[in-house]
Amino acid sequence: MVQVALGDPSTSEGWRSTAEELLASNREQETLLEALLTLATSEVGLDHRERTDLAKICQSVMARPGREAERLGLRIDTATRSAPLDGDPILIERLVANLVDNAIGHNVSGGRVQVSTALKEGRAVVSVTNTGPVLTPSQLHRLFEPFQRLDGRRTRYRNGHGLGLSIVRAIARAHGARITAACLPGGGLSIEVAFPAPTEPNGAAHNVSLPSTASVERIGPPKAYVS
Repeated sequence: MVQVALGDPSTSEGWRSTAEELLASNREQETLLEALLTLATSEVGLDHRERTDLAKICQSVMARPGREAERLGLRIDTATRSAPLDGDPILIERLVANLVDNAIGHNVSGGRVQVSTALKEGRAVVSVTNTGPVLTPSQLHRLFEPFQRLDGRRTRYRNGHGLGLSIVRAIARAHGARITAACLPGGGLSIEVAFPAPTEPNGAAHNVSLPSTASVERIGPPKAYVS
C-alpha cells in the first residue's frame, strides 16, 4: 500500500515523505533480518560444500554497482587469480561482499580499496585493504564483534548495524578459515581470509608450490589473528 501511495500523483508531499521513510525503514529491517539469519546459519556450521573458485566469486561481487564508492570518489583496484576451495559458495559470496562493503563504508573521500584473490601455500586467500580512519590494535577484535560500530557516521551505510565483520568471522569459522587483520599506520585496514586447502577426491589435502608473485602481501603492522 505504501508503494501504491507513492505511485499516486495525488498523494501530498507530506504523505509521500512519510511513505518513503516507511519504505526505507522496512528495507533496513529486511537487511538486519537477513544479516542475522546469515550470522546464525554460518555459526551452526556447514551442511553443504562444493568446489568453487574464490576469484570468480570475487569478480561477481565487484561487478555490482557501487553507488557509495562513486559518491566517495574511491579508487577500487581488483586483482583476482584463480583460488579453488571447498565450501558453500553462497556464504563465501556474502563473506566477500561484507569485506568489500566494510572497506567502502569505512573509507574516506578520494580513498582507495584493493581487493585480491590468490593461492598461498595451497590455500585460497582473499585480501581486502582500504584507506580510512586511523585504528588502534585494541580496536581490531572489536570490529569483528556483533553490533560494534567504531564510527557512528557509518550507521546509515547498507549493513550499518555493526554485523558486517561479525558475519565474516562466523562464515570463516564455519569453513575453518583464518582471518588476519592489520590496522595501517596511515589509517585504514587490511583483512585477509585464508581458507583450508581443497581436498582431492581421495580426501587428501591438495598442496602446491607457489611462485612468489602468488603471495598476498600484508600491509603494515600491527596485525592480529582474529580466528
